[in-house]
Amino acid sequence: MKSKSVFCINCTKVLNKSTKSSRNTWRNVSSKKYRWLHELLKARDVQLQPEMLICNKCRVMMYKENKRRRCDKPHTALDNVDDDNESRSEPETASYWSSSSGFLISDDIMGNGNDFDYCAMCMKTGNPMRFISTSERMTILCDHRLYLSPTARRCTTICCETPCQRPQERSRLAAHEVQRLINDLIIELSHAKQTPLVSENDPNFIDDDYIAWTGWTMEQLKSMASLIAPQMRNSKHRSPFEAVCLFWIKLKTNLSFRQIGTIFKIDTQETSIRRRVEDTFHAVLDRLNEILVPKHLGLTHLSRSEALNHHTAYSRAFFGDQLSVIWDGTYIYCNKSSDHALQRSNYSGQKSRHLIKMMSLVLPDGYVLDLLGPFYGKDNDASISKVILLHWLDFLSESFFS
Repeated sequence: MKSKSVFCINCTKVLNKSTKSSRNTWRNVSSKKYRWLHELLKARDVQLQPEMLICNKCRVMMYKENKRRRCDKPHTALDNVDDDNESRSEPETASYWSSSSGFLISDDIMGNGNDFDYCAMCMKTGNPMRFISTSERMTILCDHRLYLSPTARRCTTICCETPCQRPQERSRLAAHEVQRLINDLIIELSHAKQTPLVSENDPNFIDDDYIAWTGWTMEQLKSMASLIAPQMRNSKHRSPFEAVCLFWIKLKTNLSFRQIGTIFKIDTQETSIRRRVEDTFHAVLDRLNEILVPKHLGLTHLSRSEALNHHTAYSRAFFGDQLSVIWDGTYIYCNKSSDHALQRSNYSGQKSRHLIKMMSLVLPDGYVLDLLGPFYGKDNDASISKVILLHWLDFLSESFFS
């Protein structure tokens, strides 16, 4: 396969890759540190690209042109500030306020705010980019001590996990920029204070964390949230996604409703937190029961032909093409109830324990057709069968079983 030719971004000269001296003199000028060269290329109506190489001859020529322009440029008050900072000794603090120019100069926070045309992470230009949210900017500021302006952008595709180092870009903020930065920090801190520990937009929460807390991945939780969202309004206390997480955290960890309220930072009166979480739990339970259960349980969710596909070689040998269903019960043991009548009803003389019974209708290959119950522990299989047969009389017909 023929290799792609490489051109100089300025003179379009082709790079001779076989010559070592030629390879060593060419430079990749895609990074933001060559901003001065990008300005010169724009002045020549050259379109910038994600990967730009320049030959040594063009680079020397543009360096001289840039130097000549800097000499012709009038001296500004901002330049005086920079000259004073370079001549002065090491400052007592990392940041200081220059009253003569009205700029805050920082030596331990990088980023000069000129980041609209360049990716804030890889410092390259020419790639498709998107704006960086306030939350992302504050995270980068805290984690990497890098200041990004409100107009900062980054590549739409993930270019790098951590921003490139830029030791030559000391932060130099005007008064209004400092004020806006402080306001953004205050808003972000307030938002972090109110954000639940299990949140949809938390970048530090990965699938392993969601599985540890709820037993489901983030995509599975989002899918369940999308199912209940049309019937469950978005409350100021929780979103549908957070409601689903709350429901599964309760089932997986069995924490108290009050403890779960602390995890989700329910903003209400202290006496109402438990009630609020309990109401959310039962609301999700009702929505999932209405939406999911009819699609996966009950005699009506499968047709006769679909049920026959669950035959095994054993059931086919004994019953032929007749539909066969295995009907059996199981026990769920429970504690004594403080309600005397209820605890008498749940007591099983056969097992000498308190329990409730569930009846299962299972197809020969183990597919659960329906799950009925719960029934009292004192009820035997015969009495339960009578209730079930009366309830499902319309479905136990020739159209389904014959």
